[in-house]
Amino acid sequence: MRRSNASASESVYDAAVNLRRALAIGALLLSAVIPSIVDAQAPTAQEAEREREFVEALRREDPAEADRFVALSDARAKAVAELRRAESQYNAAGSELRSAFTAPLRSAQRKYAEASLALLDFFDARDRRVLARYQQEIEHVRKLLEDRGKTRADLQKLLGP
Repeated sequence: MRRSNASASESVYDAAVNLRRALAIGALLLSAVIPSIVDAQAPTAQEAEREREFVEALRREDPAEADRFVALSDARAKAVAELRRAESQYNAAGSELRSAFTAPLRSAQRKYAEASLALLDFFDARDRRVLARYQQEIEHVRKLLEDRGKTRADLQKLLGP
């Protein structure tokens, strides 16, 4: 029986280690992707590569979530392009004509904000799921520690005085 507990705890340990590695990689990728998301500039080749790697990692974990991220990211990129176009039209117009371009500019700003918020909501929801998984794993490891502590106490009684 002791042997089965050891192999079970080893597999749980391996699962916990693999989960931590995956989450660390995900956090690293997110930290690389988020600055390009928050900054409305066109992504550099390096940022585009990091985003591609992030999408690949998401796809391995959950293809539907990866597709959702790609759709949200594409929508945001379109909103950024539309905002840039509206800003350039507004800036190119003379002071007498700017009022004609104010509504399209505000509409583009609103679409940009909505697309950016949707992407942030995606990351928030994903992070909440990761936290829930961490909490489950932590509880599982605590239970294993408790069980081993009881086993240790029983074995120490056998060694007794």
